[in-house]
Amino acid sequence: MILAQCLPPAEEAISVDAWVGAGATVLAAIIAAVVVVVGYVVQQGKARSDRRARTYAEAIRAVHDYLEAPYLVVRRDGSAAARIAISSSISDIQSRLRFYESLLSIQAPQHVADAFSDLVKCARTEAGGHMTEAWQRRPLRRDRHAPRGQRLEHPLSDAAMTNVLASMRTDLG
Repeated sequence: MILAQCLPPAEEAISVDAWVGAGATVLAAIIAAVVVVVGYVVQQGKARSDRRARTYAEAIRAVHDYLEAPYLVVRRDGSAAARIAISSSISDIQSRLRFYESLLSIQAPQHVADAFSDLVKCARTEAGGHMTEAWQRRPLRRDRHAPRGQRLEHPLSDAAMTNVLASMRTDLG
């Protein structure tokens, strides 16, 4: 009789097993939820990094477009239509430069925004000077007179480009 009092009834033993099984199920569900949340957070971080890298690349592209603008001027044919098209193209590039300066000043770390602003200043100084010289040249009369292999130097922009790319790489990790 004493032994019977010490042992739990059979229903209670099943109840404890059910609780253990339910606890394992709940624990498995919690672990699965944590894995899903961690995966989502990692994926969102990667997506943000990819978007930022794309923005940085587009900003750099705008600077390269501006540095190439003097070649457009050099190769003009002298027509009013060419002058208007070139001026419009350069204006669009300037607008993109201002857009990316503003965007990076809002969204990027300060060191990236500052480095990009320095790059834009250098590009405007060097490419602007080259464009002024190009506009002062006579327009091309024949395609064969188009300069080939001529490289316009922009050492300040090149140095600033190296700096801004390093800043962007640091930010992207």
